[in-house]
Amino acid sequence: DRMGAQYNAAMAHCQRLQGNPKDICEEDAKGQLRVAGAEREAKLLGDAEHNYQVRVARADADYRVANERCNDMRGDAVAICKKDAQAAHIKARQDAQVQRVETPPATSTDQKMPR
Repeated sequence: DRMGAQYNAAMAHCQRLQGNPKDICEEDAKGQLRVAGAEREAKLLGDAEHNYQVRVARADADYRVANERCNDMRGDAVAICKKDAQAAHIKARQDAQVQRVETPPATSTDQKMPR
């Protein structure tokens, strides 16, 4: 409920804006909602896969906002900005993948501890 209320408040704020600032605001609100949903799942289930999904959701949200910000630019700057945003997105997803692989699997509470 709290996530939905925060999203609705953010979108209501965005409706007061016009043009590209409105688009940026909406992408940011959507991204925050996706990240919050992934964080909720990770908190409930607490496994490495869901922690990975949180990192991916953040990377995707950041990319979408950065991509929208590029639309404010003109000429060659737009292409450079979009390439930079894409490169940052790829790196963030790769970092998430590395952390996913490096995270040791959770041990079961059923296993006996050595004495």
